[in-house]
Amino acid sequence: MDSAVSRILKAKQYAAERDHRVKVHSFEVELHGDNHNHLVMYDEGNWKCDCEEFLLRSVCAHIMAMEEILGDSVEPAMLATPR
Repeated sequence: MDSAVSRILKAKQYAAERDHRVKVHSFEVELHGDNHNHLVMYDEGNWKCDCEEFLLRSVCAHIMAMEEILGDSVEPAMLATPR
């Protein structure tokens, strides 16, 4: 089998098995919100966002969207306990 073909097949297998094969350690992305763009950061299980909702509650729609996109490759954000 051609090595390029085998690489493509292996890449497709890894992508299909991403929840078991991929673990994200850190990243920084810009998420385009309805009103503003927001910087979402992840580092070894710790989430941060530059939006006001995150500052108030330690979780926001931007982080929840990234959790949905990345699935099991990241640790879920810890929900803040009510005061």
